[in-house]
Amino acid sequence: MSVFYHITPILEERVWGGSLIQEKFHYKTDLKNIAEAYHVIAIPGHLDNMVGEEDVPLSQFYKEHRELFDCMPDELPVRLVSACAAGKLSCHLHPTDAYGLENEGMRGKVEGTYTLTEEDMDVEYCMGHTARTKEEFVKMVEQGEWDKLLRRFKGKLTDFCHTPIGTLHAEEGDGRYISIAYSSNGDVTYRLFDYERNDPKRPLNIQAVIDNVNIPDARIKPYPVKPYEKNGCLVYDYHCEPGAYVGVRLKTAAGASYEREEFMFILCTDGETEINGYRITPGETLFIPAHSGRLSFTGNADLAVLSYID
Repeated sequence: MSVFYHITPILEERVWGGSLIQEKFHYKTDLKNIAEAYHVIAIPGHLDNMVGEEDVPLSQFYKEHRELFDCMPDELPVRLVSACAAGKLSCHLHPTDAYGLENEGMRGKVEGTYTLTEEDMDVEYCMGHTARTKEEFVKMVEQGEWDKLLRRFKGKLTDFCHTPIGTLHAEEGDGRYISIAYSSNGDVTYRLFDYERNDPKRPLNIQAVIDNVNIPDARIKPYPVKPYEKNGCLVYDYHCEPGAYVGVRLKTAAGASYEREEFMFILCTDGETEINGYRITPGETLFIPAHSGRLSFTGNADLAVLSYID
């Protein structure tokens, strides 16, 4: 039987952070808020989860136990974060790996998010922009024509939102919802507009945005994902992109099972269950090595599953 490993989360506060993550996942912290909980990230010297059973950083664990991951990248390729916004995030993008490594010493990221809710209500998304050329983009930025430049449209709160590298996006919230974000393992964010907050800890990166923004970029939209039942689980296959990330959501019941050959990180977001004898409750994350075989569940739980395909 495979050995599973507990991953210790890293908690971060932000000017826009809410309190729901702390309330729902029962984390103990002195932070003013928990804007983001990093459940899976492995960037040495920056953000690097601890692997509980081994008492080593996740980046080190990956390098020392490559057979448990059975994938090609020299560094752990994926990350998993939960976030709660009680205000407006900046309008920002994430650069290519090459640009991020050259200028910041770490990779950019491609990501996708879903909201922990059953409310199929209409919401406004901000993704992409209206400029048709780089010259037009630069002109609108210089003139501060944000309402004209930023692309806003209606969608459903339950939609899955995949954000390619170089896509401008902005989010905001009222503190009532938690979002789950799957992504590649980078942490470079370039801000274009931050609602005149003028926070020295949140500098604007206008030239870097201009260097990386996709032009044109008026096609990306969130999309609904219809779940299906398999082996007693309700399965949401959100996104599967080789070289980027695999994002799945499982709603389990007693006697249900799930299997995939690739390694998995499993975050419990609601309920509780045992997975092959390992108990998991809200806010806890288990690492499941590759080729672990069938996973059996003993109870009702809502699980975010992060994986990777070469």
